[in-house]
Formats: sequence, C-alpha cells, structure tokens
Amino acid sequence: MKLNEMELKALIQGGETNAVELKVAAPRATEMAERLCGMANAQGGVVIIGVKDSTHEIVGVPDKRIGETLDVVLRAVRQMIKPELVLDPSEPEIYTVEGKKLVVATVKPSHGPVYQAHGIYWMRRGTHTVSLGLSELLEMANDRGLVDWEHQPVRNATMEDLDLEKVKAYLAQRSTSDRQASRFKDLERVLIGMECAVRTHDGKVVPTNAGMLFFGSAPQEHIIQSDVACVLYRETVGASRYADRRFITGTLQDLIDGAELFLSRYIAVGARVEGFKRIDILEYSLETLREAVINAVVHRDYSKRGESVRVFCYPDRVEIHSPGLLLPGITVEQMEQGEVQSKLRNPTLANLLKDIPGYMERLGSGIRFMLDETKRLGLPGPQFREMGEFIVTFQKAPALMSPRPHPQYSETLWGDERDTRPEILSQEQADQRERRMTTAVAYVQKYGFITNSIYRQLTGVSDRTAHRDLETLIERGRLKGTGQRAARRYVLA
Repeated sequence: MKLNEMELKALIQGGETNAVELKVAAPRATEMAERLCGMANAQGGVVIIGVKDSTHEIVGVPDKRIGETLDVVLRAVRQMIKPELVLDPSEPEIYTVEGKKLVVATVKPSHGPVYQAHGIYWMRRGTHTVSLGLSELLEMANDRGLVDWEHQPVRNATMEDLDLEKVKAYLAQRSTSDRQASRFKDLERVLIGMECAVRTHDGKVVPTNAGMLFFGSAPQEHIIQSDVACVLYRETVGASRYADRRFITGTLQDLIDGAELFLSRYIAVGARVEGFKRIDILEYSLETLREAVINAVVHRDYSKRGESVRVFCYPDRVEIHSPGLLLPGITVEQMEQGEVQSKLRNPTLANLLKDIPGYMERLGSGIRFMLDETKRLGLPGPQFREMGEFIVTFQKAPALMSPRPHPQYSETLWGDERDTRPEILSQEQADQRERRMTTAVAYVQKYGFITNSIYRQLTGVSDRTAHRDLETLIERGRLKGTGQRAARRYVLA
C-alpha cells in the first residue's frame, strides 16, 4: 500500500518498533535479509533507509547511492531469503520527504511459509531481530498448519494405552452402515488405516496423537494439554475467585459432552407473560454453544503444551478460548460474514467424530449455523477475536441483562463460605475495564511486553488501577509477570 508523506513522517517520528526499522544507509545484503525475514515471520513491517535511528533525523539517500541501495534490498529478498520473499509492492519504493530521498521496503506478514536467511529462521521481536529456537520454530509451523501433529506417534505410548472396547464400538457402528464387519477383524491394521496408529521404524505399532485423543483410556496422561477447563465467575471481569471450576478429561467425545453439561448447569431460562401465555427467553442457545465447543476441541492447535481449551461463564457472556491462531486463508472478518471455507487443522479427528451421530453434522458450516441460529432466536450473534488464541464470545440475551447483585460471600467447591467482596462496578465501568485490558493484551502482542507505566499512558488510569488490571490479566491466564512492583513487566502467558 502506497504511503503518503504524512504517514511516512509519522512512522519515522514514532521510531523503531516491531514493525518499523530505520537505517541511515543500506546495510550489507546479509543483514538486510535478516531484517526482512524477521518481519515477514512476525507481523510484517517497513524498512526505511535514509533516517538516523537515534535521532529520527531524515538525512536521505544520495542520488549516487539509490541504485546500490535498491540492489541490496532486491538481492536480499531474491537470493538470500528462502523461499523467495516478495515485497509489497514487489520492489522498494523511493519517497521524497523534506526534499530528501528515502528508500522504503514493505513486507507483508507471512501466513504460510516460515522464511529463513542463510539457513537461520529469524523473527522480529520488539526492535530486535532474533533467531528462532527449535521449539519456537515448531510452534510457528504448527500455527500455520505446516506440521502434521495428528499423525505423529504419542511419546512413550503403546497400543495398550488405547481402549480397544471403544475402538470396537466405533467400528461396529461404522460396520452397521457399510455392512462389511469382516474387514474390521485386524484392529491394528484398521487403526493404521484410520491414521490412529502408525508403524515405527523398528516395526512396532503405536498410537498416533489422533488415535490417543479419540480412543485413549486416559488421553490426558499422554497429551496433558487436551483437557477442557470450565470456569464460572459471578462478576463480569473474572477478577474475583471463581464460583465453580471443572476440568473435563477423557476422549474427544467426553470433552464435548462434559463442557456442554457444565454450560447447561448455569444457563437460565427467563420468561415473560403475554396475556395468559408464558414466553420462555433463553439466555443463550445451548446448541450454538455446543457447536462452538466442538469447533474449539476439534480445530485447536494441540501442539501448544500447557494450553487447554477454556470455557468462561460470566454474568453477561460466555467465552470459549481455543489455543492456536486461525489457519492461513481464514480471517475473523470472513467468519463474521459467515463466508469461511472449510479448512481443517485436524482432519482425522474431524472425520472420526463425523461418524458419531450428534457431533459433526455441520462439518464445514458450523460458523454459518451459529450466526443463523442466534439470529433466528433473536440472540446476539457470536463475536470472533484473535488475541494470541482464537476466542468466540456469546453475549447474553438483552432481555435478561438486568444487573445482578454482587455477592459479598460465595460458596466454594468445598461447601464453605469465602469472603470475596469484589469491587462493585457499573456495567459501563466493567465494559471500560474490559476494553482497557483488551488494549493491554493487544499491546503485549505487538511489542512483547507492557509495564504499569506504559499501561497508565495508554489508558489514563491511576497506578493502583493499572496494577489491579494487569494482575487481573495474570489471574485470568492472559499475561504473566516478572519482577516486582516498579520493575514489573508483563508478557503473554
């Protein structure tokens, strides 16, 4: 996208960020390749040549150096970065600002390949370009759907860790429809064919991740991040102690059914009377919530160890958090319009679940169903967000949004009473606080960290409020803190 002079000057005056690199002159082509590669693997950005980084002074590129500068950039992207990186536009642009010429190279973020320069994968972090370690590289590859996690063998697992009765029940159901039960006699061969098991180099047959999640006797013993955490809060921010919490474990079907049971326990039905007739008013559509849970469990990025699907129930909304970002080619905007094409991160799990009635009848059209069903029932449509993970939010029916009193005491899971005394906020204050904390998370995603001081500058709140908001984000699992009070930094959890 072509920048105008005012936009370019604003970028320069803002100094270097994770998306802006300032150079007084063109560096060596190898260094240029690292910078551009790092931006492409992160959030994209621009390299502006002809500006002093320390003072933001525009010194320009002399006419006799323009050709050489362009050549450095083009050699970097065409010869030193693999796969070849295409700029946007495809060649560096020359701008004239304050009568001086600047060379600008613009990089779009990569939603597909992971780029490397001279054999090293680079990532832009803050104002630095750093090399990626193996675990970081694998995580990035998983985010972009480049690694086949489903079909990898489960570490230290054997076929004895699968519940063969579950396998037989599943196959019996399938054989009823295709009338070829005889071909299911060799279970190992069948499981290999379904990509639920794999033969290793030494000839042993072991479960795959997909097989463990679908047929495992205790899947979470081998894939610890595969549970679903369900939490009930009595206030809208989630800052006080939870009122109820459950960790759902078991196979894929158990996770879905357990989360649905938790949600149904706390979804109320209101009513109004018209004449002599009672009209029920649902807080939410349980069917759309179930669909969102199925999507989260089936399509999440299971390679992220220590990150579970989380279901949060607040007085005014339900949030379903799914680890991992949307696959390349799918955007939040497309989801909001119901125009998402079917693209599966875990196709084996989806196809296995599809064979069980009541789970995946809407394969490829679940988002469209959620939009249509909430509209049909007169409920607020789902809201979709990406904030280091994928989040679907369902707002409560407007007719049932009357404020609830904030209890001073709540019963714990053990039956005793605990004095919670949460801060009493109006709906407007709670909404403002949510927006502030959303701003904080977005800032951390962009710049890598945030501090109390930065938070106060962004939001205009007091030191005490900033501390409380940031610590709340830690309690909710969004951020983690390092250091004490004045020197405390908050990064993504």
